[in-house]
Amino acid sequence: MCVPIERRKGLTLLELVVVMTLLVLLAFIAMPSFLGATRSAQLRTAAQQLLAVFRYARAKAIALGRPVLVEFNRSERRVRVLLPVEIVQNQLTPTTPTVGGQSSASDGEPSDEEWWQLSGERLETLNPDAFAPDPSPMGKERTLPEGVEIASVTDLTTGDELNLVAFYPDGSASGVRIVLQGPTGEMASEIAPLTGQVQTAELSTAARR
Repeated sequence: MCVPIERRKGLTLLELVVVMTLLVLLAFIAMPSFLGATRSAQLRTAAQQLLAVFRYARAKAIALGRPVLVEFNRSERRVRVLLPVEIVQNQLTPTTPTVGGQSSASDGEPSDEEWWQLSGERLETLNPDAFAPDPSPMGKERTLPEGVEIASVTDLTTGDELNLVAFYPDGSASGVRIVLQGPTGEMASEIAPLTGQVQTAELSTAARR
C-alpha cells in the first residue's frame, strides 16, 4: 500500500516576490518621515548646544567677576567661549606661590579698581583682542550638526548683525536673538539683557516672514 507523501509548506517564488515588493514600498513610504525626524532632531540638538554654551558663559562671568564673550563663526557653523586674556594665561601658566601660600605679585592680576572697571564694560566698549579662547572642556569650540546653519545673530534693540554675545558679572548680557536654520525649519534663541536668561522656541511659518 502506498502512503501519500506530505508536501512541505512554504512560500512560492511568486509569493516571495510579492512580500519583498511590499516591504520595499513600505520602506519608501516611511523613509521621508524618518529623515524628517532625524533632521528635526539635528536642529533641536544644535539649539541645546547653544543653550549649554550660553549658560556656561553666564556662570563663568559671574564666577570670575569679568565679562565673558561667546563668538559665532557663521561661515563655519562654529561657536566658542572667549575669556579675558589674563584669565586664560593664568589658567595655562601655574602661578608661583609664596611661602604663605599666596601667588606672587608678578602674576599680573588687576587691582580691585581695574577689576571693577572691566566688569562694568558693555559689549560696545569691550576689545575683542583682549579675549582669548577658553581652554576648558566646557568652553571649547563647538561645531553645529551638519545641515544646521547660523542664519542670523542680531541685537534685540537695534537689529544690527553681531558675531559676539557678552555675559557680565552681574548676570546680565547683551540682548541678542540667534536664529538657527535647518532643513525642516528654524529655531530662535533670545537672550534677555537684564537677566541673561535664554528662551528658545521653534519659529512658525508666519514668524519667518
